[in-house]
Amino acid sequence: MEFIIVDDSVFDQFTQEKLLLKSGLTKTVRTFSSAQQAIDHLRDQGADMPETVILLDLQMPGLNGFEFTEHYGLLPDVVRKRIRLFMISSTVDTSDIEEAEANPYIIQLLPKPLEIPLLRELLKR
Repeated sequence: MEFIIVDDSVFDQFTQEKLLLKSGLTKTVRTFSSAQQAIDHLRDQGADMPETVILLDLQMPGLNGFEFTEHYGLLPDVVRKRIRLFMISSTVDTSDIEEAEANPYIIQLLPKPLEIPLLRELLKR
C-alpha cells in the first residue's frame, strides 16, 4: 500500500512520513506540497495504480483540502476506487469538521499530529 501526504508544511510532511515508515504500514510515501501537484499526479495514474491512502491537509495555499476533493471527484472511477482519502488537520473550527464529515470522499478527519493506532484501526475497516 502506498501513502501520499499532501501538506504545505515540510515539517508535517517529514514527521508524518517518518511515522508511517516506522509503523510498518507502508514502505512507500510520496509527498506533495500542494493539492494541485497531488491532483496532477493522480490524473496521471491509471488502472495499475497501487492501493493508496492519501493524508490530505485541510489548510493550504492555492487549493485547500476541500477544493482538492472537488477535483478528486472528477478523477476516473478506476483511480478513485484505489484510494482511501483521509483529511488531516489541527482545526477546531466546527464548520470545517462538519464539512469534512459531510464530504462523500473523505473517510474521516484525523487530528494532527497523526495518530498511527487510530489510522491503523481505520484501515482495518
